[in-house]
Amino acid sequence: MDRENNFIPMYYQLKKIIIDLIENEAIGADEVIPSEPKLMKTYHLSRTTVRKAIDELVNEGYLYKRQGKGTFVKGRGFEQGLIRLSGCSEDIKRYGLTPKPHLLEASIKHPSKRIAKMLEMNEDYETFYMERVMYGDDIPINKNKSYIPYHLVPGIEAIDFNKESLYKVLEKDYHITIDKAIRTVEAILANEEVALQLQVDEGSPVMLFKGQVFGRLANNKEAVIEYFEAIYRSDQFQFYIEQYR
Repeated sequence: MDRENNFIPMYYQLKKIIIDLIENEAIGADEVIPSEPKLMKTYHLSRTTVRKAIDELVNEGYLYKRQGKGTFVKGRGFEQGLIRLSGCSEDIKRYGLTPKPHLLEASIKHPSKRIAKMLEMNEDYETFYMERVMYGDDIPINKNKSYIPYHLVPGIEAIDFNKESLYKVLEKDYHITIDKAIRTVEAILANEEVALQLQVDEGSPVMLFKGQVFGRLANNKEAVIEYFEAIYRSDQFQFYIEQYR
């Protein structure tokens, strides 16, 4: 490191060193980088300088952090098309990983006025509510909440959604074919609960999706069959849009 050049800050020099290691594959995708104490000792830097370099590389998409495990090189990540409609389980399988749902809650409840409106149903009706964290192998990918009109899926609460894919159950057991979805997306910061569940730092940027899913019932009638809210880790999941001329 050049300590004589006052025009190039030390944290910036450390950033360039780490980027060179990544670009030359001295540290591979999803491999841990040297710890803060080791970087401090190797390059004779303060903790503040090392943290500034690492934090900027995280913000720039070179690295990601896992609570209690360290800082890792960001690979290509999981990708999902914003146009293409598929379940998270199917997307995880496409990357050669095993989807592992972790069920937080599954219950029958009356929806709020907002949820009832999104489901185009009377709020006096019941919904099947499910909340899960979805893993790809041992990596948490998203936390999602689903609301489904219960009269469309009677008895669904008996199914073990620690093992089953929601959309496959809808198709196989209830003869509901998924047609389309209307989704919105916004960037938010992870609160304490989300940070713990997705194994990211509190305040980390995450992506919040909300949407209605439309399906065709056994009688061929179209209906809103799900309203969902899903929070994705932005360091592990990437979204793209295909454009055609």
